[in-house]
Amino acid sequence: MFRFVEISVEAPMRTSSLAVAAGAAIAVLVPSAAQAAQVADWQMDEGSGDTVMVDSSAGGDNDGLISEVVTGVPGLAGGDAYQFDGAVSWVQVPDQPSLDPGTADITVSATVRVEGDVMLDDSYEVIRKGTTKTKGGEWKMEIKRNATNPAVGKLRCAFKGVLPGGGTSLAAKQATSDVVDGRVHTLQCKRVGSTVTAVVDGKASSATKASGSIANAEPVILGSKVAGDDVLQGVLDAVSISIG
Repeated sequence: MFRFVEISVEAPMRTSSLAVAAGAAIAVLVPSAAQAAQVADWQMDEGSGDTVMVDSSAGGDNDGLISEVVTGVPGLAGGDAYQFDGAVSWVQVPDQPSLDPGTADITVSATVRVEGDVMLDDSYEVIRKGTTKTKGGEWKMEIKRNATNPAVGKLRCAFKGVLPGGGTSLAAKQATSDVVDGRVHTLQCKRVGSTVTAVVDGKASSATKASGSIANAEPVILGSKVAGDDVLQGVLDAVSISIG
């Protein structure tokens, strides 16, 4: 993609073999910056008893099935939100090619409030596509429990893909801030080129490592790893995915 930029020349350009009259306007072809596309936007404003999580992105084709989640609770980012019970709650979005970044940049965003003084599992899944053994790689946003203090949990972002030679590579970064404190936090996991960034309330922590191409046939899961495992205990709101 290119855009035309008009430049006014105030004086003859002596360094060029092309003479341009003073005050003339010339058109210069400038590459346009790539724009990320929002491929999913779940506002989680469904009311009590609703069973479908609606995708409000431009495509709008990534709705999810709600299971054992309390909907219609007061929102963290306006409107309503979802309450996960730490045991059996989850939301499943069917596999779509639009949810696989391949080698492109990807940003995953969410707003959470984690409840309880102690984490019930070694991690709480916020959102993921694939697992460690998934063919084609995985990406995920999770809250990882501290090994020595179960009352502390930190955002961890992980991107595992397939390298050009056929091997796999995991690029991950854990943030420094504790988010298991009963407060509202905005989280982001970003992969831009070979840089992985974990962002908590605007504070970023980054690491550099190639993660290859990520494209699998798995659904996107919110609030759980699989049914009954690593289930979030808390409230989740305003989850989105942008690729590009």
